[in-house]
Amino acid sequence: MQVLKKTYFEKYEKDIAIALDGELSGDFEKLIFYSLQAAEEEFNEEYHTEEKADEDADAFYEAGQGSWGTDEGKMFKILVNSPPEYLEMVDAKYSEKYGYTLWKAMEKELTGYAEKAAVFIFGMKIRPAETVAKLIKSTCAGIGTDELELSCAVVRYQRLLPEVTQAYEELLGGKTLEKRIKGETSRRYEKLLVEIISVRE
Repeated sequence: MQVLKKTYFEKYEKDIAIALDGELSGDFEKLIFYSLQAAEEEFNEEYHTEEKADEDADAFYEAGQGSWGTDEGKMFKILVNSPPEYLEMVDAKYSEKYGYTLWKAMEKELTGYAEKAAVFIFGMKIRPAETVAKLIKSTCAGIGTDELELSCAVVRYQRLLPEVTQAYEELLGGKTLEKRIKGETSRRYEKLLVEIISVRE
């Protein structure tokens, strides 16, 4: 994130947060600005304890399902700042105490782009390969293919593609990612994407 912010400033001579300030609103804006802070903590066993996970599970509940209104900021702070290993601990505590995963809790408490973004962030921290597989599947759903989003997913998450291709097959009951791409694209674009997903680092 720091590289992105630095590169944006060098290219456009403007802070990316200022640029986005006039383009976003509501809960989605809050989540984006929490993410721009790049405040994810490094996992520390002495700090990220079971006791802290229990406390954050309670805080997440009180910010959402446990109150009349939703404190999105508190939920987003826990989501964005927690390292993957710790977020799994919080999720386990939440499920144990309240009968829902954090994923389901966010789906219930959030709406629109904020919900989609929060669930995606959670998925990328906990189950990245499955999350990218679902993203790619969604780009090919319905009439026509969202080629821009498909390209972004394949290129952006290239380092995960070996795991994503396996997750995709499991998600689609054996249908391979390569077969899906060949069925949705053509010519040079098809060849390019197939070549990218075939590369093994």
